[in-house]
Amino acid sequence: AMIAADIQPTATVDSDALRQPRTAALPLQSTPTPVLSPVPVNPDPLQVRVWWPDELYPLPGSSAETIFNNQLEGFTLTYSAYRLDVRHKRSNGLGGIMPTLRTARPVAPGVLPDITLMRRADLVSAAAEGLIVPLNDWVPADMLDNLTPGVIGLGEVNGVLYGLPYGLNIYHSVYREEVFEGPTLTFDAVLEKRPAYLFPANVSPGSLVNWTVLLQYVAAGGRLADSEGQPILDEEPLLAVLDYYERGTASDIFGPTLLTYTEFDAYWNSFVTGDTSLIGVDSLTYLKQGDMPSNVQLAPVPTLDGNAVTALDGWMWVITTADPERQEQARSFLSWMMRVSQQSILTEALGVLPSQQQALRQWDNSAYASFAQTMLPNSLIISSTERNNSAAIALQDSFAAVLNGTPATVAAEEALAQFSQ
Repeated sequence: AMIAADIQPTATVDSDALRQPRTAALPLQSTPTPVLSPVPVNPDPLQVRVWWPDELYPLPGSSAETIFNNQLEGFTLTYSAYRLDVRHKRSNGLGGIMPTLRTARPVAPGVLPDITLMRRADLVSAAAEGLIVPLNDWVPADMLDNLTPGVIGLGEVNGVLYGLPYGLNIYHSVYREEVFEGPTLTFDAVLEKRPAYLFPANVSPGSLVNWTVLLQYVAAGGRLADSEGQPILDEEPLLAVLDYYERGTASDIFGPTLLTYTEFDAYWNSFVTGDTSLIGVDSLTYLKQGDMPSNVQLAPVPTLDGNAVTALDGWMWVITTADPERQEQARSFLSWMMRVSQQSILTEALGVLPSQQQALRQWDNSAYASFAQTMLPNSLIISSTERNNSAAIALQDSFAAVLNGTPATVAAEEALAQFSQ
């Protein structure tokens, strides 16, 4: 089936399909290479097969779909010798990217993509299972140099580059100007202003502690794992965070009902109508909302001393074929999609932050681009292992206990007792 009416005949896509880029030949370096099954001769050696995750796929009829299709068409016109096959698939679940990579490689490797996009957690698993190829000597140096500082770590596993960051997501706050005089939010400022404040206080898929409390704890100097990877909680940062929530609960800023929220979308309308004056969001949620009220401003998550901190996640380009010729073709597509102007316009339409500094600077939404540029250097990549270990569970449980009336010192003592020697 064709991708769309305006796509070149050389670009085929079924109803499950769409996108990806290019660069030079792929010498697989001395870093540990994954165990990949031999790749049989493809009946269409000039085909570039791309899988695009549903979560990042443009909605039908949207401006993002038009931009996306135009970029695919541009690739087929520029690289006329290649035939582009782009399919959109869910990341996980039945028929998803990760499950299919696992099950099809031993029995039907010919159906697998040459290149796809993966979130950080999936990339780590895929690298460990030998489903993707190291990229250290494959990605052009100028492309790596153009990445925003700090984001390259999203694509690395044990110092080896397995994915090239493309679209990013960060966590932050949104507030109404009449409540706070400036963007720096400290615990004391929140307690003083007593805003109507909401954030996803309960756990959500992928993490056993909510992101707001996790970032506040880490910003205060707390750890979830020691140097040997064993779960741990640090007393002083834990007490600082729990004391803040104890005082906030006493002032009716927080309470048990906060634990009913697991998603950013759940309270957005409350913020728009003015019933809530301070909320936690991620960039994906914020950027899809469209026009904002004139008195809305951006800020980091409130922390003990007001230091800006955020968590970084996103989608990385990964290579799944071990065939050098197909890798070269996939690199052509990667290079095309990573052209600064193209990455800039498509990521803004999709509502994700571009990984390249110059692409972010070209956004029409200059206010959010400027805010993101200040936040990205302060971003943390917190591993899925740490977010889901026993220390993360204890941190979440102690926070929930305080919201339900347990004194901070008691909640902290109970949490710390789990890790005492």
